[in-house]
Amino acid sequence: MNKDEIIKYLKELKNRTNPKEEYEKYSKFLKDLKQKYVINNNQKQAKRIWCLEQILDIQNEYLFSYDDLKNYRFYDAWVKFEQIEIKLSNLKRHFKEKINNFYIKQIEEYTKKFQSLYPYKFFLSTGMVVKEKICSICGKRVNLRNHCGHEVGEIYNGEMCCRIINHIETITDVSLVESPVHKYAVAFFGTKGNLDSYNYAALKYLIKHLESPFEKWNYELTTKRHPHEFFPNLNPNDNCPCNSGKKYIDCCKSEVGILMPHYQFIFYSPKPKKFDLEYSY
Repeated sequence: MNKDEIIKYLKELKNRTNPKEEYEKYSKFLKDLKQKYVINNNQKQAKRIWCLEQILDIQNEYLFSYDDLKNYRFYDAWVKFEQIEIKLSNLKRHFKEKINNFYIKQIEEYTKKFQSLYPYKFFLSTGMVVKEKICSICGKRVNLRNHCGHEVGEIYNGEMCCRIINHIETITDVSLVESPVHKYAVAFFGTKGNLDSYNYAALKYLIKHLESPFEKWNYELTTKRHPHEFFPNLNPNDNCPCNSGKKYIDCCKSEVGILMPHYQFIFYSPKPKKFDLEYSY
């Protein structure tokens, strides 16, 4: 195996038959090749191999997230989509070639689309007092007065510099936020024995109709009044499902139906087809 074979493999993403096993093989090859460049102090080539590693990781995270969705492991897929976002941001800073040769633009587009269908609205944000941070490159302790010389986000010896929190003095607060720094920290509100009470109806409907992670699709979100019989367990004094903040009896009960999100999915393979998703309560 050589570097050209790796690049060819990365450009033929749709042809992968066993991505998990292949990932281990190609990841090891890139790691070993990068180490050779580091030993020879070839920083330019070591950085290029780091970029190829990021591309391989992004591609496989996308394939694995699709598999999670197919198996209704929605939070696992959510975490992988967040990893894709982070790695894409890092890659774009350093990779100057035609990024779409490796399906990166397509992965970025559909990662955002999948994320937009998630019902997650609130996240946990933790405030803390950090006593010690170290540089991931040299291991030295860093603070405002003591800088080791390595810049966060730059590549040294084929690795990206970051700061590692080595010692937290105290947790100061935990807040609910809508726009988190870390999307992993989803706030789950559920009853005992069912911690995940989110409604994944839109994602379930979509993934049931997709035949591959590369199928072209889109959706339109509107609102529509859904028949009252769709909500058999709804009591008059319950909060109205339309999220108006009013009681059902004071809101949609007197209307022809309950105003709810309405998704229309468009699939383009082999030719455009439209499917409507009725809200699942």
